[in-house]
Amino acid sequence: MSDPVKRRNVAELIIGALYATGAGFQAFDTLRNSEEFYRDMADQAWLRPAQLLVERALVPNSFTVTLLVVIFQASLAVAILSRGAAVRPALQAGGVFSIVGALTGGPAETIGYAILAAIHFRLASKRAPLPIP
Repeated sequence: MSDPVKRRNVAELIIGALYATGAGFQAFDTLRNSEEFYRDMADQAWLRPAQLLVERALVPNSFTVTLLVVIFQASLAVAILSRGAAVRPALQAGGVFSIVGALTGGPAETIGYAILAAIHFRLASKRAPLPIP
């Protein structure tokens, strides 16, 4: 196995572990305080449309949204850590998820999530697409 492939595999495993950790944190911490979590997110959002979206859509449905985030992150973790055909689409979905994080966060989150999205899409681009039956 060449060095670039090893680096890609390590990077993908790290991202998979991050999603597993995120799902666990969301399930065991955020879920109990989901309304407060999303209120804080709205307060920190620096884009006014994102702030309104969080206030009007996420805060009133915070428990359900958090539960869906747990399921989504756990699914990405399983798909990425499985090392199978689902890795590429999972990385692409994670890239989109990171863009949403970039748009709904404060300035520091925007930078961090934008970098994370770029990493997701770069890793996904190095994998062959699923064959069309």
